[in-house]
Amino acid sequence: MSAVVFENVVKRYGKITALDSVSFEIEDGSCVGLVGVNGAGKTTIIKIISGIALADSGNAFVLGFDAKRRKPEMLAKIGLISESPSLYPFLTGREHLRLLQNVKPGISDDDIDGILDTVGLAGRKSDKVSGYSFGMKQRLGMAQALIGKPELLILDEPTNGLDPVGIRDLRTIVSDFREKNGATVIISSHNLHEVGLLCDSYIFIDRGKIVDHAKKEELGSDLEREFFKRIEKES
Repeated sequence: MSAVVFENVVKRYGKITALDSVSFEIEDGSCVGLVGVNGAGKTTIIKIISGIALADSGNAFVLGFDAKRRKPEMLAKIGLISESPSLYPFLTGREHLRLLQNVKPGISDDDIDGILDTVGLAGRKSDKVSGYSFGMKQRLGMAQALIGKPELLILDEPTNGLDPVGIRDLRTIVSDFREKNGATVIISSHNLHEVGLLCDSYIFIDRGKIVDHAKKEELGSDLEREFFKRIEKES
């Protein structure tokens, strides 16, 4: 079964074509890296998968749902970690997660405390976010994405601004979550080292087009070299 299917998806912003007849499939339970330079189309793909944007043409299916319909049942099964999570400075960490109880049914207060402990915020859960460091805000963003055990976890530049300890902890949390829950994971990041450590396959994107798919075992250990080899081939 495929967790995500794109069929000739086109997305334009005015005169700019962000995605040009993009087609790919992501297998259920896999961890896939979206690899490309700024403006290649990675974030647009993530927006369509997560229901933030709609394709202009073509078809996109997420967890068996037609993404164009943005059904609440689909959105409730997706967790998204972005480089700048949307947070309210006047709310505590715990209050942020309690807001999600209205969106994702079945989340208990014990679930909230458990996930805050997992991301390392148990001791600061009652503090307002206005007093959080950048790294702590990223950890709260992780908690927001993981609460409710989503079937599809999307990480959009998740390591931006994190120190080495935060990056290591993120890697461990994502790996453990995937192993325990069988979730599908999609990672878009400029940190190719981290993408290489976490992912078992890659989708290479350049100027709105898919230029290659590859399994981890098909590539060498230098993901950056493999990336530029494919991009330069298309130039």
